[in-house]
Amino acid sequence: MKIHKNRILLIGSGNIFNKHVLVLEKLKNLFEIAGIVEKNIKKINLLKAKYNYPVYDNLDYALNNSNFDIASILTDSGSHAKIAIKIINKKKSIIIEKPIAVSLQDAEKIVNLENKHKNLNIFVVKQNRFNLPILKLKDAIIKKRFGKIFLATVRIRWKRDKKYYNSAKWRGKWKSDGGVLCNQAIHHIDLLQWLVGDVKTAFSINSTVSAPIETEDTSAAVLKFKNGATGIIEATTACRPDNLEGSISILGTKGTVIIGGFSANKLLEWKFTNKTKDDVKIFSTTYQPKNLPWGHLKFYEYVDQFLKSKSTKKNNFVNAKEAIKSLKIVTALIKSNSISKPVKLNSNLSTTKLGK
Repeated sequence: MKIHKNRILLIGSGNIFNKHVLVLEKLKNLFEIAGIVEKNIKKINLLKAKYNYPVYDNLDYALNNSNFDIASILTDSGSHAKIAIKIINKKKSIIIEKPIAVSLQDAEKIVNLENKHKNLNIFVVKQNRFNLPILKLKDAIIKKRFGKIFLATVRIRWKRDKKYYNSAKWRGKWKSDGGVLCNQAIHHIDLLQWLVGDVKTAFSINSTVSAPIETEDTSAAVLKFKNGATGIIEATTACRPDNLEGSISILGTKGTVIIGGFSANKLLEWKFTNKTKDDVKIFSTTYQPKNLPWGHLKFYEYVDQFLKSKSTKKNNFVNAKEAIKSLKIVTALIKSNSISKPVKLNSNLSTTKLGK
């Protein structure tokens, strides 16, 4: 019996594109690339020379003429919402790279469409949720091994130099990028809220240290969770001379876990007052190979499994409704910096520069 493969239309061929192609070709028993959409003529010629997939220079033409099941949106952050809404209105499922949108209002439109169209699915790439150390950490939290969590910290200390920001016109713009919080730190902010819980208030002090951009490249922020825990965010792309870490620490009254690495993918500390047999081998069971984008691989496997299952959209833990939570926190942090006050997450967040 012939197994149905999910046919993916890839939209955009920027930096993240190579990871998606690598993963999809590795999972060729599950997925088939239906085509690539790219408007840059130089990139189009390179794509045609390298791949045997159809390459389209016009999105509308591709949507109307290619045979695909899911469109994977890999374009600049500011264009995510416009493209997503166009595809959803054609009643097709989508995958969206982070962030779901730059503008919170645009993200809300996507969530509303997700609720409206019952037979399509939206998957937002939250690849760090699939890291083995993160999954073990999530399980420990569910089992209440930490006691009461009182402090959760993320540190994103990355290097993004002038060459990086000058490589594309959209980088570092309020309308199309959103700065270090929206573009780089949003994955770790997502982990904070997914692991610890809903956020009540957010406070942030942001600055632009060295990047030739209009947004911030450095942020120091404090979150207050509804459950009483405190969250700390340290995010910068001004780290020199190299990338340092992308870590998360969870401290509770009965345990401490620190996950480091470049993107919260390496277990550093795993200590609990009440030890279990699994704790002895925890470091060996959370090792991830470095020669492939593990999180993206597991994300696509999840998409396939979800589509083949009888699960409802509500059970999709990387859907639009879930993805908007981290963007809401980022938006509150941007507003907080502009007014020099803590901001409640349930307040009006429509007055920030993000997406404008």
